Amino acid sequence: MLDLNILLLNRFGNQTAALGSTLGDHGKDRSSVAAAARWLFAHTGLRNTPPLYLPDTADPVAGMHYPVDAITAAVTTAAAEPEPWRTWLEQQLRASCDDTAPPVVGVSLMGPSQVFVGLLALRVVKEIWPGTTTMLGGSHVTLLGDRLRGDEGMRETADIVLTGHCEDEFVSTLARLSSRGIRRPLLPAPVPADVPFEYLPTFHARQLALYDRQSLTLPVQFSRGCSYGRCTFCTYPIVERQVTALAPDAASRTITALVRAHGVRRFSLKDSLFTAPMLRALAEALRHEPVTGLRWSATTKASRALIPLASILADSGLATVEIGVETINPAGQRLFDKRADPAMLEELILALTEAGITVVTNLIFGFPGEQEHEAQAQLAWLLRLQSAAPAGRVDCSLNMLEMVRGAPMVAHPPPGVELRGVAPWAFSYDWNAPRWRRGFAATLERVERARGTTSPLTDTAEDDREQVVG
Repeated sequence: MLDLNILLLNRFGNQTAALGSTLGDHGKDRSSVAAAARWLFAHTGLRNTPPLYLPDTADPVAGMHYPVDAITAAVTTAAAEPEPWRTWLEQQLRASCDDTAPPVVGVSLMGPSQVFVGLLALRVVKEIWPGTTTMLGGSHVTLLGDRLRGDEGMRETADIVLTGHCEDEFVSTLARLSSRGIRRPLLPAPVPADVPFEYLPTFHARQLALYDRQSLTLPVQFSRGCSYGRCTFCTYPIVERQVTALAPDAASRTITALVRAHGVRRFSLKDSLFTAPMLRALAEALRHEPVTGLRWSATTKASRALIPLASILADSGLATVEIGVETINPAGQRLFDKRADPAMLEELILALTEAGITVVTNLIFGFPGEQEHEAQAQLAWLLRLQSAAPAGRVDCSLNMLEMVRGAPMVAHPPPGVELRGVAPWAFSYDWNAPRWRRGFAATLERVERARGTTSPLTDTAEDDREQVVG
């Protein structure tokens, strides 16, 4: 297992002095991540290439808004030059295995910003180990599955494309291609009673040593799919069709096993949606056999049922909950098919924060028909919430609406929406978006970086030049 993400991030170090209150993806060292992103995008060789179908607020390199031939040319150039990529990638690849060429090398692509390095890694693999079979997987590959299978140019360095949750298919492929005799039973073996959970992740000490132990947060996932599955802007029904149930006692045992094995007490739940009943069930299971110092995060949908659970969730170690509010605008709620009373949202968010839980509030701006003054009103609503809550307890994820592959909103565009096209490796379409969105997107980035400070709208123009969309 080779984690190129952390290997690259470690070049830039931690640029913040202390951990914030947010646990999980939104609690990362944003300065280091932004510095790494700036470096990565600057060294793709694509920055001066004309993009294809560029959405109004998108970074062309981060979103891979380019034709296939332009990306292929950039990958070819990078593979031929020792610095900055070729020597580093070859060293990492060779160091990750023994002296013999591996039978299979797989690359997981979770989004368009990983495409350049992912394809470059496969190109280097083919050059140093010509007989190795290469494969692509991951959520972005799942979204592009049909296109990838039909376009040899897009996958010229990938022999096999695996989509969806393909663990069984992956193991079968390894068994077929490897000379090491990987055994795979014809039927699933019964799970021993002492195994904590089917999805107990396996980490090697060498992998975990790459991370700062103070901030190390282990990812876990205890269910699949989204039980809501109706948001018209979302791709989860495409990339994660299967919905599975939570086994709370087994999930609790998994966390306990990982604490015992690695001494880590910070966990980020990667489930698409942890509903109020699921949160309560896991919290009660964790409180039954408490782990000292345990902190965890999860993503949920706004529900009044969470309000009386705030203290129970906090007592179990829930440190951060990400809530998909999306919009308080009635027209936007109808468009997204996700309705919630703003008064209930305020009551819920304040109840959670007063219990000591940090709330990451997801908001979407710039949908078809929205006026700039309405977007400003929603932003002001968030800032009032930040001021009303305990300091630093209302974090945010602020996004301009994207028209993305596979979303119902793209399959059936709202009245007046003109989809102009999408680049082959890109996630989002160019469309006739309202003109005010570009300037407003810069305001949202300033607010996100402020992370709840008292005057997030007073950053300087110099700060604007430092913004990176990653």
